[in-house]
Amino acid sequence: MRDRERFAELMRLFLSQEYRVVQRAASDVMMAVEREPKLIAPYFKRIVEMLEDDSAHASVHRNILRLLQTAPIPARYEGRLYDICIGKIDDPAAPTAVRAFAIEVAARIARGEPELLAEIRLVTERHLKDAKPAIRAKARNVLKIAAENDEDRSSTRGGNRI
Repeated sequence: MRDRERFAELMRLFLSQEYRVVQRAASDVMMAVEREPKLIAPYFKRIVEMLEDDSAHASVHRNILRLLQTAPIPARYEGRLYDICIGKIDDPAAPTAVRAFAIEVAARIARGEPELLAEIRLVTERHLKDAKPAIRAKARNVLKIAAENDEDRSSTRGGNRI
């Protein structure tokens, strides 16, 4: 109980609009969620709302997306988060770290979903030529996952499937 109360206070700080406070709370939130992933569940609605808030400081979006690279994502938020991430990836004005983390989060959600992987591939390829190294690195990972998914699908098409 005490841990949940302490985590609630930490999340209050993390979800504030004061970007310096968010930055300072971010690493502690990530460590706590790594140790106890279920702690984040009650805060998902607010996390998604903050990502949708264009007035929030870019560091808020960056830290939330960094957290979502590894935190468990409830199924009911996957579609909404995926759309948010695609929008951030496709926004050349978004900071590099925001776009790079958005690629990773979108790829996590899209794993095993050929249509979503194809969409990520199209969006990332469109920006690769002028992309910073962090975005190119994340994009290479996504393109590799998409290629592996394509290979898996083509190898099961001709075989005997049950």
